[in-house]
Amino acid sequence: MAQPDELDAALAELEESLTVQQVADMLRVHEATVYRAVAAGRMRSIARGSGTVRRSLIRIPRTAVVEYLNPAPGAA
Repeated sequence: MAQPDELDAALAELEESLTVQQVADMLRVHEATVYRAVAAGRMRSIARGSGTVRRSLIRIPRTAVVEYLNPAPGAA
């Protein structure tokens, strides 16, 4: 079972997550570009459901957007 601090951090990240549309608007790109970044593993996401339902329930933590824009050195 997760420790209380880990659970609090996970819940806070979920509360501070964005939809694919919000991220696309923020980055001024098409939604498909965001989906491709998620599928390629270049942008972390939180997804629920399966199939077409899963795609509509993808959320992207704000921290993942920052990491995407400022990749760690050596990460390519």
